[in-house]
Amino acid sequence: MGPGSPNKSGYDAPEISRAKCPQERLMGEQAKIRLQELLDQPGTRVEDSGKRDRYGRPLIVVRLRNGTTAGEALMRDGYAVRWAPGYQSKWCG
Repeated sequence: MGPGSPNKSGYDAPEISRAKCPQERLMGEQAKIRLQELLDQPGTRVEDSGKRDRYGRPLIVVRLRNGTTAGEALMRDGYAVRWAPGYQSKWCG
């Protein structure tokens, strides 16, 4: 994603283009497919959190019809973890 592209607020998912290992890339591809499935569900909406990341990109919340977020669904499915300052990804073991 380039500057100005939104990021999901509060979650970390595996990388695809900057993956540190083949496992992370595969998980990133799977997470991307799952996120698209969630976005395609009727009643899903994208909300601007009003916050920006360190690159100035808007941080968004993808809210599902049942009120949960796509981030929560991705965490439940094993494709994301909660992000906090100082977090270091562990997708490669």
